Amino acid sequence: MNRRAGARTYIHKERGLTLVEMMVALTIGLVLLEGLGTMLFSSQRTYRVNEALARIQENARYAFQILSRDIRMAGYQGCGGSDVGLNNTLNNATDFFWNFGVPLEGFEAIGSSAWMPALPSPAGTIPSPLGGRDIIVVRGVDGDENRVLSHPESSPPGAADLGVSAGSGLELGDIVLVADCVAAAVFQVTHRHMSAGQDILAHDTGTGTPGNRTRALGKVYVDGEVMRMLTRTYYIRNNPNKIPALYWKRGTMAAEELIEGVENMQIQYGEDLDGNRSADVYRSADQVVDWGAVVSVRISLLLQSVEDGIVSHPQTYRFNGMTTTATDRRLRRTFSTVIALRNRTS
Repeated sequence: MNRRAGARTYIHKERGLTLVEMMVALTIGLVLLEGLGTMLFSSQRTYRVNEALARIQENARYAFQILSRDIRMAGYQGCGGSDVGLNNTLNNATDFFWNFGVPLEGFEAIGSSAWMPALPSPAGTIPSPLGGRDIIVVRGVDGDENRVLSHPESSPPGAADLGVSAGSGLELGDIVLVADCVAAAVFQVTHRHMSAGQDILAHDTGTGTPGNRTRALGKVYVDGEVMRMLTRTYYIRNNPNKIPALYWKRGTMAAEELIEGVENMQIQYGEDLDGNRSADVYRSADQVVDWGAVVSVRISLLLQSVEDGIVSHPQTYRFNGMTTTATDRRLRRTFSTVIALRNRTS
């Protein structure tokens, strides 16, 4: 076949990428992947920091809630307030667990393994506390109030069994406070039985731990209130995972972990020096002159994240007037609050 004169023939050849173009494309792809990786890593770190911070803040709120609840009620003795005299009828009434005449006291850490005043003996009274951390003890009511429905006249005064509403929840061995607007007494329940729709509480001598040294409560408490009493000790120790935590010990029971990640607790006590029911000076436990004049408590907590590697480098923080650089990469925050003792400020 003859082609027309002047006709042109076009030959199209397929072309690939040159080595230079491939290297440029790979370089651009690597840069983009590196950017995406950096973004993902940064987002993950930000998420971990925010999550750790939220948990620390929640733990601090919970710690202050528990401490505030008990400290505010320290020394509660019914409608008569702290001005009502307390008749502690227990044996060994000044021992650590039964010394309800001192509703609040503390122990100032003065070293890695020493406190002032010295910790009570035996050593297991406050088991395994971490040195350098303060300890606070609160003695007071634990549970609901139960109205006294019957308390017959007796000799000596107050020696008869007390009757309270059925289902009071009070049990054999409980240490309880009975109070009205005139007086208050502490005794141990040595027997409980039902009679005429009431829980009858006996408080005999010669049985129980610590037991009662006398049956005489000092007066008849009809229309008074009965409440369970307990000594609660708050302190810092390592938990089974070797993480410092806030613990409490309720009476003679085993210590229990409350909040993981509480690294330190420092406490000062506000003393009322002129009787106007407000703090005039804040002192550490070893400098408190009169525990009966303490009207408020200032608590500072240092909390840490449970996980390590949260921050990019060891954190420098300020706590209890000192600046410290951590030896790990945990996140840390400090918190402080002042708690007033209701029964001494109103």
